[in-house]
Amino acid sequence: MSNADEKRVNRIAERKGFRLEKAGHGKAHGRFYIMNLVEGTRMRSGVVDHEYSFSLEEAEAWLSNYSK
Repeated sequence: MSNADEKRVNRIAERKGFRLEKAGHGKAHGRFYIMNLVEGTRMRSGVVDHEYSFSLEEAEAWLSNYSK
């Protein structure tokens, strides 16, 4: 996915009260965290070996299924 896709998914996250953050180095490199802005916590992804990080596609799917 492109930088434009990352921005689009981040806008979706912000509308739902989250923030998309790059995970950084190591095993999670190239993955993202979904941060709950109210609680200040990372959301669980449910992905084996990546408990709290998402690929961009996984983040978009998680956000589309999330409802408050």
